[in-house]
Amino acid sequence: MPTILIVEHGDISDFDGDAIVNAANNHLILGTGVAGAIARRGGPAIQLECDAYVRDHGPIREGEAAVTGSGGLSVDLVIHAVAMGDEPVSRTSIRSATRHAIELARARACQSIAFPILGSGVGGFPFDEAAVLMLEVIRKHTEHWDLPRSVVLYGYTEEQAAALKALLR
Repeated sequence: MPTILIVEHGDISDFDGDAIVNAANNHLILGTGVAGAIARRGGPAIQLECDAYVRDHGPIREGEAAVTGSGGLSVDLVIHAVAMGDEPVSRTSIRSATRHAIELARARACQSIAFPILGSGVGGFPFDEAAVLMLEVIRKHTEHWDLPRSVVLYGYTEEQAAALKALLR
């Protein structure tokens, strides 16, 4: 059964499902943007897990991802996908971070996962270009698998959600 792609408008930390993706930096510091929303809604437990992960494993390389619990969020997991770290956001880091997030969701049997458009906020990468890159990866890495069953792409603004819907057509 093919994965269903859905577009939502609003705050990704409102998502009710199995996992959300954080547009993370390589030190997993939950500061502003998507990470800030996750920290505010999910509470300090998520940052504590992030700190422990970095302490035990070191910073995450650009293009990779890590998993933590979700604190008070309505999901089971937060997948921290690093498109931006010590190096600026790139096409390669967006593709790789997206792929790693999908693989981690599949490995944990997630039925549903929600993504922000990686690198397009604080990272400054063009929203439309990042969305196209992510959709290519998501489609490629879900077409032959049963999981995740749904991938939700979040546009924070109405304009972003409309742009994502246009890309899916």
